[in-house]
Amino acid sequence: MATIAVEAVVEKLATLLEEEVQFLVGVRRGVSELRDDLESMRSFLQDAESRTETEKGVETWVKQVRDVAHDAEDILDEFSFRFSLPSRPGRLPRFFNFIRHLRTRHHLAGQIEDVKTKIKDISNRRNAFSFRRIEDATSSSSTLNTWHDLRRASLFIDEADVVGIENPKRVLISWLLQGEKNLTAISVVGTGGVGKTTLVKKAYDSQVVKKYFDCRAWITVSNSFTVADLLRSALKDMLEEAKERIPEGFDTMGESQVVNKLKEYLQEKRYVVVFDDVWSPNAWEVMKFALPDCCSGSRIVFTTRISDVAASVEIFSHVYRLQPLSEEEAWKLLCMKAFRREDKGVCPKELESMSRSMLKKCGGLPLAIVAIGSLLSKKDKHVLEWMRVHDSLYSEMKSNSSLESLERILLLSYHDLPYHLKCCFLYLSVFPEDYLIKRMKIIRLWVVERFVEEKRGLTMEEAAEECLNELVSRSMIQVVQIDYFNRVRTCRVHDVMREIIQLKSKNESFVLILNDKSMSLDEKIRRMAIHDNCEDLPLDMRFASLRSLLVFVPSMSWGNAFFKGFRLLGLLELDGTPLFEFPPELSEMILLRYLSLRRTMIRELPESIGKLKNLEILDLKFTPISTLPLGILKLKHLFRLQSYSHRFPKTHFPTTHGMSLPAGIAGLTKLQKLGHVEVNGNGDMVREFGKLTELRRLGILKLTRENGMDLCYALEKLKHLSGLCIVSIGMNEPVLHLDSLSTPPQFIQHLYLKCRLPNLPKWIASLSCLAKLVLQYSNLNEDPLKALQGLPNLVVLELRNAYAGKELCCDDGGYPRLKKLGLLMLRQLKSVRMEQGSMPELRVLDIAACEKLEMVPLGIQHLRNLQDLTVWNMPDEFHQKIKRPHGEDCWRVQNVANIQLSKSSFNVAYAMSLGELTSN
Repeated sequence: MATIAVEAVVEKLATLLEEEVQFLVGVRRGVSELRDDLESMRSFLQDAESRTETEKGVETWVKQVRDVAHDAEDILDEFSFRFSLPSRPGRLPRFFNFIRHLRTRHHLAGQIEDVKTKIKDISNRRNAFSFRRIEDATSSSSTLNTWHDLRRASLFIDEADVVGIENPKRVLISWLLQGEKNLTAISVVGTGGVGKTTLVKKAYDSQVVKKYFDCRAWITVSNSFTVADLLRSALKDMLEEAKERIPEGFDTMGESQVVNKLKEYLQEKRYVVVFDDVWSPNAWEVMKFALPDCCSGSRIVFTTRISDVAASVEIFSHVYRLQPLSEEEAWKLLCMKAFRREDKGVCPKELESMSRSMLKKCGGLPLAIVAIGSLLSKKDKHVLEWMRVHDSLYSEMKSNSSLESLERILLLSYHDLPYHLKCCFLYLSVFPEDYLIKRMKIIRLWVVERFVEEKRGLTMEEAAEECLNELVSRSMIQVVQIDYFNRVRTCRVHDVMREIIQLKSKNESFVLILNDKSMSLDEKIRRMAIHDNCEDLPLDMRFASLRSLLVFVPSMSWGNAFFKGFRLLGLLELDGTPLFEFPPELSEMILLRYLSLRRTMIRELPESIGKLKNLEILDLKFTPISTLPLGILKLKHLFRLQSYSHRFPKTHFPTTHGMSLPAGIAGLTKLQKLGHVEVNGNGDMVREFGKLTELRRLGILKLTRENGMDLCYALEKLKHLSGLCIVSIGMNEPVLHLDSLSTPPQFIQHLYLKCRLPNLPKWIASLSCLAKLVLQYSNLNEDPLKALQGLPNLVVLELRNAYAGKELCCDDGGYPRLKKLGLLMLRQLKSVRMEQGSMPELRVLDIAACEKLEMVPLGIQHLRNLQDLTVWNMPDEFHQKIKRPHGEDCWRVQNVANIQLSKSSFNVAYAMSLGELTSN
């Protein structure tokens, strides 16, 4: 991605000109001119990168731009590195420092002139290709023809080649023929190659659909459609099918004329119009005025990879999300394609293992299965031949036409992305096969890599989450899990797409995946991901251009000199690697912005951590580190500092352990996320938190009764806070008074109060944004279920040893959005009553160790959306009452799909299901 390389250099040049004035004596003019040269090249570059698939010369030019941008970045980072080296005290050392800086400036001036000369030569070559600026660019006819050829292939698939389509086809036909008489939209949404076009075409061509509608039109929507072209195509399809005459001058009619003609033709008719492969809501916006609603049962059908297209249609609509094939269906389709001739669709036994391995790569994607099956059908049915295909499957993409078509179809979505989203998506190639990507991990990486565009009113992480949601909406990322708040929890990239973007990343020098395979040692690598334990990697390797290193090997063999070759590194991901001591070389990586030591066994950080003055994110979660050194206070750019772990006692809830910080943490004014800090009753430390006014999330441990007033004072200053965790020094600690908090942060969404409370703080009921609330060890006397039922956006409520009363009650209309309720270790609780109309969205109910609870909540039968009921460590009588099929209260829970009953201790198993233990 040459554009992002240029963006990175322009940003560094701008920063240098703004902040490093004292170092630019003699070179300021050259730096300024270099920035101007690169900025002027950006718009041409964006246009050029959109054409690299079809023009080899342009691809070469883009590579030259990328290389010169990387050269400029190397020069600037080396310059920053040398000037960041600490100066030695004393008169003579100061003289040598002056001479050293003078030489560095002189060297920088010469290198800048060399880069400027290269840029001038590259700019001259640009004219040879007649490059247009991006705003003047139009798609070439050859690109459109290629695109239409790829779409057309899906329209003429034999019925015998279609698998797993019957049920979706039945649903689609029922939506076409039945239901609303008003004009209705039907959207079929799914990733590229999942079979959307094939499904809709089979329904469209069925005899019952043909007979039902008076007229039909099928329109394949190009990325660069015009209104007149779409309308003309629709009307022409209908006229030709009806064998009616096309009006004179039809091809030259203007937009308004075609709108009137189409609208006139469709009056009093029942019609169906299919818009195939829609990429923008604009397709509907321009067509809706020409498609009248005659209340005759007309239908409009969209196929799209982008969920927002379906959501943008304001008329009544159905949405069908087409899923990949099941394992059984995928195997049937592969056998039909690969063994359709002499083997009659049956896979020979000796080829089954390799066939299933290749099938797994397809992830149920029909297009991928058909392409690979077609390739295999042309191969000899010998084990050695198939092993060669298996081992070199994706090198075949450049030499096999069917696999090339597969690649082009899948990359249509990629080429449609804005350039910053292209970088975000291409970056997913760093993750290993079948790796479950956590939402916050990829968000943090994108932010530090500078892929995310800043947006007013949003933090960079919030802007990055918008990018993630956009890729999900475009069906480019597969969501594996969503949380209770409808956010992506984990996701992955389809195996076929992952292989494609890995090849693309390598070709563009964007990311190199390092494994046991050989590689060129002089390769200019910017980002490197290690997926295998590379024992043969030479210990003296130096990666002078490397900026990002991500290690995904839990058994990595570290050599003593491993980290010495990465001094200009900006990002280092070591999550889960077998490190037991902090490598001293890390302290010399003074340009480092991101350092993750999560799940390593490092026990302490050195004082030299203070050298990493550019550090923005320091992730120490689930490490044994308990105390941070004074050097941490020098990291003025830090905006995320997190360290905590959990332990599981035999009888209680998991305990949270955090980190002790030195006094002066208030100086880190850019902090947005801080947790979990053990204050050990230190009121001065608690008051310091009030000065961190940019905080979004804060976790405080080991508070005492005396800290209540100081804590309330600090929280009133934190207006942006969205997540707060408060834990007292022990479960038997005297009550923590929080009532003096008069104006709480109004945007709090997640609140954990793990402390004894004299009563429920009144301000909690005023938190209209609150989505998750956990009360633990509170020992309240008043009914918290009744007191909190007016919270409009509460989605998760956990009561853990939080109530000393005997009855809980929820009124009609209470908890309108609650999806999960946990009633845990409420020792005195005897009954729970849920009035009809309460908790209409409840999906999950957990009941554990409530020894005196006699029966399931009264009114549970009214919870029509309840899907999971988990009961842990409850009396035998309670279990027997709901045990299927003869329990006396079995009728109350007959609509609950999943009921789990267990007499075992619930703490560890239940704790692992709590969102906070695996939060990002």
